[in-house]
Amino acid sequence: MLEQELKNIWNNSSQTAHISIETSQLLNELNAKMTNIEKVIRIRDIREITASVIGMLIFMYFLYEIPFPLTKIGCVLSILWFCYLIFKLKNNKKQKQPIDMDLSLSQQLDTQKANMLKEAKLLNTVLYWYVLPPFIANVLFIWGFGNPVEYNWFPLVIKKLSNENMLHLLPISLKMKFIYLSGILLFNVFVVWINKRAASKDIKPIIEKIERIKNQFETNKNE
Repeated sequence: MLEQELKNIWNNSSQTAHISIETSQLLNELNAKMTNIEKVIRIRDIREITASVIGMLIFMYFLYEIPFPLTKIGCVLSILWFCYLIFKLKNNKKQKQPIDMDLSLSQQLDTQKANMLKEAKLLNTVLYWYVLPPFIANVLFIWGFGNPVEYNWFPLVIKKLSNENMLHLLPISLKMKFIYLSGILLFNVFVVWINKRAASKDIKPIIEKIERIKNQFETNKNE
């Protein structure tokens, strides 16, 4: 009887040790993945915010320079969208909770999971906050371009460059407007696809790994 009990204790202790080692390995893998994904997110935010500031300056100049009313509305919407994009990314970062090392491992994992779920939601909803607003602004911007002669418009840039031949590009024909907008539409479809792919390929596996580690940790605790 005693021999059998010792065998059971040995088997249970061996299994627990194995589970502990596996949990440790999963934690190391998770930390590596989290470090990498956070670096990617940080670079993305810096890139997008920098591009937004530059975009705002460009469209402010367009708003001042271009006389066509519909195009001006497109410029205003573009500037507003760039402001919103900066707010959106900063607010997304602000909403993520820092990892408190004083909390239990289970609570830390819950925090990491919540942060990754926020990031997944951000990527999966790009159609509504990243694609549609600027696309509408681009439609108005391009569609509004008319004949510069009707507005007696001689662009400042052309004056500086002394290249009057550039004016032959205006007004933009209906066919070219459709071509430009079709190209923008296809690019936007690609943007939606690549962001959803990132959510599925990069973020989802991290969430699954967090859940696996938490389940493993709960198993260790109960044994």
